[in-house]
Order: sequence, then C-alpha cells, then structure tokens
Amino acid sequence: MEFRSATHGDIAEIVAFTTDTFEWGDYVPEMIGEWIDDPSGTVMVAVDDSGITGLARVVLLSNTEAWSHAARIRPDRRGEGIAGQLADVLLDWARAHGALIVRLLVEDDNHASIRQVAKAGLRRVATAVRAGRPIGDATPNPDGNGGRRTSSGFTARPVKAADAPMLAAAWSSSRCGRPLRGLIANGWRFHILTEPDLIDAAQRGGLWEIGSSWAVTRQDEATFGVSLLDTDPAEAFDAIRSLIDVANERGAEAFSMWLADIDWLTQAARRAGCDVSPSGIWVYSL
Repeated sequence: MEFRSATHGDIAEIVAFTTDTFEWGDYVPEMIGEWIDDPSGTVMVAVDDSGITGLARVVLLSNTEAWSHAARIRPDRRGEGIAGQLADVLLDWARAHGALIVRLLVEDDNHASIRQVAKAGLRRVATAVRAGRPIGDATPNPDGNGGRRTSSGFTARPVKAADAPMLAAAWSSSRCGRPLRGLIANGWRFHILTEPDLIDAAQRGGLWEIGSSWAVTRQDEATFGVSLLDTDPAEAFDAIRSLIDVANERGAEAFSMWLADIDWLTQAARRAGCDVSPSGIWVYSL
C-alpha cells in the first residue's frame, strides 16, 4: 500500500466512492479540489493496484494545532486497517509541520469511528453538543415552544474589540469554557481560543454581550452559527433566544450552535426549539 498526497488527477476516483457516504450524501466531492490546493494541510490517499482505497485530511489551525477529518475508505476495502494506517501517516505529516497536538471530532453515534480513533491512540477530552433549528420552524418540538419563535427578554449587543483580552483570558476557566478545554469552534473544527479570534469576531460584528453572557457568532450564507456561548443557568435560555432573534433579523434560514455538554445548557437549547446531538473531541499529543 502506498500513501501519498492527493492530486487533481485523483478527484474523479475519490468522488466515485464518497458521493453517498451518508444518507444525506457527503461534503468530500464538493470540497476535495479546494483541499488539494490548500497549502495549510494535505489530503492523503492510500493507493494499491486496485486504485485509491481511502483518504483522509489534516490541516494546521495554528503553529502548534492540527485538525484531522474526512477519513473515507472505499466500501469494498473497509475493515482492512487502512483507516488506521492513514491516521498514522497524517500524524507524521502534522508532526513534521510543527504541530504538537492533533484533534478530531467524532459523533457519538459513529461507533465504528470511535473504535478506530481509540485504537489509533487518541483520547477523548471533551464533548461538544451541536444544537440547531430552522428559523421560523413550524414543526413542534416537545421540549421547546411548539416551534414558534418567541423574542428574548434580553437583547444581544455588539462587543468592542477592546474587551477581547478580558473575555479570552476568562474563557478557559469559565463555567462553559472549562468543559470544552478552552476550545472554540470554527465550523466543524475546534482550536484553543485566542485574543485575535475575539478581535476578529468583534471587527466583523460577531462578538456579543447578552446580559452577563457572551457569544461569538458567524453567518455563513443562510446559516447563523454560534461558535462559542458562555452563560449560566439563569440566563442560558434567554441568551439562546436572543441569538435566535439576531439570526432572524439577519435573514438566516437556519440557526446552529456548539455548546458545552452541560445538562442545563442543553435543556435550554431544547426549550428554544433546537435539536441537539453530542460529539466527542479526541486528541493525540505528538
């Protein structure tokens, strides 16, 4: 088995076995070309006489942090240990490019991947809960408000970049930041929160104060995403509803959040009409 970086000449073969990975499809066919061109990471493929048997990607998120994802094995070659060999190759690449730690995310119901990453030597260090709902959803949620959006008693107010140092320093030891090990989400990737993250958020209008709570948000096309929410049991429900208000005002069609796995926080998300699903954040120290 040969392991090498993917090229544009591999795209058609990769797309052929990644189009229907999940019930909803897969994001790999849409992203593979962009990933191959991205100098901050690499897509590794496993190749033998039958062609490409698997792939996986690793990307540097900072000088010391790497993120691994998109591990896919051709259906007729699953169960042969190819995923584990690809993981070893990605770890070698990350180490050679200065990373001290590699993280990845696995949904709690993906039992095969959980077994594979545990076997590869990764440790689960945190649980991140994905919460989301359509904006204006008319489908009742038994734990929510029947699907009807109600306004919050709080108002989300933009925070200036001058407050970034204080917020960044407080996050890792806060009620919500501690269970997440001081990490912040960027899409489906997590890295240690830094002061520049919050300065950037403030400058693009994505850093919010909601009562004594605060949040980092980013709107991607029709989805309004919450990358970080620091709150408490008394304010959680109203803080989430106030962010839904902002999403509605900005014309978003969908609302999503990454939350710490805390019972009162996930309950607040459910009350606000969100569906929730937990995923494990796994780590390998290089």
